[in-house]
Amino acid sequence: PVCAQQNMVPNGDFEDYTTCPTAFSQTMNCTGWYSYHGGTSDYFNACASSVNVGVPTNYFGSQYAAHGNAYTGCYTWGGSSVNYKEYVSRVITAMTPGCAYDVSMSITLANISGNASDDIGVYFFKNGPATLSSPSSCLSVTPQISYASYGAITDKYNWTRVSASFVADSAYDHIVIGGFKDINNISVTPVSGGSNIFAYYYFDSIVVRLIKIRFTYPDTLLCAGDTFSLPYTVDTSFHGGTGNQLRVQLSNA
Repeated sequence: PVCAQQNMVPNGDFEDYTTCPTAFSQTMNCTGWYSYHGGTSDYFNACASSVNVGVPTNYFGSQYAAHGNAYTGCYTWGGSSVNYKEYVSRVITAMTPGCAYDVSMSITLANISGNASDDIGVYFFKNGPATLSSPSSCLSVTPQISYASYGAITDKYNWTRVSASFVADSAYDHIVIGGFKDINNISVTPVSGGSNIFAYYYFDSIVVRLIKIRFTYPDTLLCAGDTFSLPYTVDTSFHGGTGNQLRVQLSNA
């Protein structure tokens, strides 16, 4: 397939906005982005008139943007008996089925958080509701991307860059970011210094990019049972351990 190479996520650094945020729950002020369901994610920008949603200082802590002057934030865990979640979403450039994509972002735990969660991931979809008005609980979907291998990200002072890859099996054109484990499956880690029990994360610099494989192979006659070698290079590393597989398709003229 012919695969696009640029970042598939417009405004992935949250810098473009229609109006500076003035209060909580204004993710829609960031151009193209919105809260996916009844959970109300937040938009933070240095231009904010309210200290609650400013950068670097806001209600949840103090953090400069990983890039530029803005980022977004979500609850991923609200307590052992509360299945409350928040997500951010937007339309992206449609993927090409059969192409491999690297999905990366910068994440940091907000200072106010008393716990960190291990359930941050990314869900892509094509045919589905662009947004949900309710509920505000964990989405009952399986994300294509899970950052569970990084464990519960507990760093409140530095941005952690996470990355994972997958092969698209559909022309996905929407992205949803947040926590995807319900209260029965999530693992949380207590973190010192937090004044609240919940886990709240900031997200910045969202990038979805093609993993391009390059090779040159001469026109060659092969017979059944023959073996051959195909040297190749990969623009971006495959992630997730040693289980990655490459498939070669042969054809005649």
